[in-house]
Amino acid sequence: MAATPFHQLDLAFYKSTGAVLFVIALIALWGKTQFYWQGAATEFTVATTVELFFQAAFVVCLGAYIVSLWTERQYFRARSFSSAILTGLAGLILAGLNSYAAPVWSLEIVIYPIAFFLSALLLGSVTVGMLIGHWYLIDTGQSIEPFVRLYKFFVAALLLQSGFLLFAALWIYLAGTPSAVASLKMLWEKNSSLLMTRIAVGQAAPLVLSWMIWRTLVIPHTMAATGLFYIALLGVFVGEILGRQILTLSSLPF
Repeated sequence: MAATPFHQLDLAFYKSTGAVLFVIALIALWGKTQFYWQGAATEFTVATTVELFFQAAFVVCLGAYIVSLWTERQYFRARSFSSAILTGLAGLILAGLNSYAAPVWSLEIVIYPIAFFLSALLLGSVTVGMLIGHWYLIDTGQSIEPFVRLYKFFVAALLLQSGFLLFAALWIYLAGTPSAVASLKMLWEKNSSLLMTRIAVGQAAPLVLSWMIWRTLVIPHTMAATGLFYIALLGVFVGEILGRQILTLSSLPF
């Protein structure tokens, strides 16, 4: 939501969009807590506890921001929004670090948090892009500029993640730790179809759809663009689910 032009959109858009994102964040926190709790003997460590703390703080700050939208307290609104961004970012970094036990001096310790951050950026941009397109079905007289701005943000996030996945794979293959290289080889030998499906559904298809969205925005036809954003959202979500499956099978952030 930080990429949206706050002065050009009605406050009701942020109320509805914030509520949707809050529910998603709450379900994610509950799911991760259950995941760690079920494997308490091995999963509940100091690191995972701190990760859950920051994710819970993010949910609280996001909830406070939504509450602030119903008041005129601008200072509280700005502080709760910035706090949500900071706590959410901290939670993502910790989630990435907790996903792979890499030596401090290895690049993998940097790759994993960046991979988690870019995934969140892509998921957030495609979700808010779809929601802002839906808003144009309600407010038909709205300027097209905010929609175009979110579209460009989504494309930038998609290209960044696509480039990073290629970079991460090459780096791990050429200069990764022995365990990471072995995991990469195992992934290609035993689960190459899963990896190719992840790339096709989560990267290639949304890239094609992004071109189609742009063509509809040029017309402009916001209803068609919103429909295409729905499809792109499905592709990105399925791609990220497959990416988490790859992470589970190989401990690689693809």
